[in-house]
Amino acid sequence: MKVLVTGANGHIGANVVRALIKQGHDVRGFVRQASDTQGIDGLDIELCYGDVMNADSLEQAAIGCDAIIHLAAVYKTIAKTADEIVEPAIEGAKNVFAAAHKAGIKRIVYTSSVASIGFSYDPNEKRTGNDWNDDPHNPYYIAKTKSEQAAQALAKEYGIHVVVICPAIVLGPYDYRITPSNQMIKDWINGKGQTYVGGLNFVDVRDVADIHVAALTKGENYHRYIAGGENMEVKKAGLLLKKLTGIKPIHLGMSRKITLITAKVVETLCKTIGLTPPFTYDLVYEVAERYAYYEFQDTIDTLGVTPRKAEESIKGAIQWLLDNHKIKPSIEKKVKRQLESNA
Repeated sequence: MKVLVTGANGHIGANVVRALIKQGHDVRGFVRQASDTQGIDGLDIELCYGDVMNADSLEQAAIGCDAIIHLAAVYKTIAKTADEIVEPAIEGAKNVFAAAHKAGIKRIVYTSSVASIGFSYDPNEKRTGNDWNDDPHNPYYIAKTKSEQAAQALAKEYGIHVVVICPAIVLGPYDYRITPSNQMIKDWINGKGQTYVGGLNFVDVRDVADIHVAALTKGENYHRYIAGGENMEVKKAGLLLKKLTGIKPIHLGMSRKITLITAKVVETLCKTIGLTPPFTYDLVYEVAERYAYYEFQDTIDTLGVTPRKAEESIKGAIQWLLDNHKIKPSIEKKVKRQLESNA
């Protein structure tokens, strides 16, 4: 196929482009004019410049393509206003589907997030692609939920076959701008982040890319596939990091109530003195004492991708951070030695 990839230069995008090329597809990458394209430089693809907020540029990019993988989105969990994240997500979805319809494209792989599926308060519960986040507070979680719902409605309106991919915490290479997912590992290593009571799901970006490519031909219409990996307590992830790097992040064992109060105080103080808070109340609301545990056997069975274990995914993230000098110079050698000893 000739596949238009929006956000081709992003973390997932750069890996999706590589997976598409490996499978023999022709790729047209859709990026903004001023984008950092390090992740795709030198690859055999056609680049097309524009913005998902600009309908005309998308319409031009879509001409002659057989399918679209829509990845372009604002991925940050702290913003000055919710509209900074929510508006591009929803308007971008509208423009992508309209462009596909005008170009006669009948297949879209739409990238959402487990943020649209939500978390559980029960560590014994695993959420599935049938669940929705019915209580989003953080702008990123709101954006992913609302834009995915809009995308599904647009697909039905235009008669387009849409397959939705909901990645968990995506770790690994070609993340030059360092997304919040790899940033978490970076902060843990550099002593800026803490583990907390709750659960996470880590997935390797290379597995996420393979899932997207498989969805082009194997994905069922209107189906939501979770691109997940290993379910793991946050504290256990911190212990795994210690095994791999020799560095153990501080663990905050506070209850959800106390954690939320602390977040509110820290956010208020930071805003008062003009600093960007390290975390916000709405973000802590999403994760504190909640469990991002998922069941996604349907993804494995239908799309044929078995995810790597969390240790391998975290190791890949650490290696990427080392290769790009994102680890403090004072501990870089220690981390390298420890990582090599676990090879």
